[in-house]
Amino acid sequence: MLEQYEDMLSLYGTHTGVNLARKHIGWYTKGLPGSAELRNKINQQDDPRVVIEMLREFYSPWLSRAAA
Repeated sequence: MLEQYEDMLSLYGTHTGVNLARKHIGWYTKGLPGSAELRNKINQQDDPRVVIEMLREFYSPWLSRAAA
């Protein structure tokens, strides 16, 4: 997901890429615990670095379990 996000930023530029990626983030996170709150926060964020950090933090519990 982060790779796709960064590709969208590269292709469309920061402003448009951030806005277009929001619906994709919604699809990736739909149905996961806490995802509605995450999407609301991301939809208010214009800084892609902050969004990337928010996504890493959100998925960290699943990634740490997968690594174990």
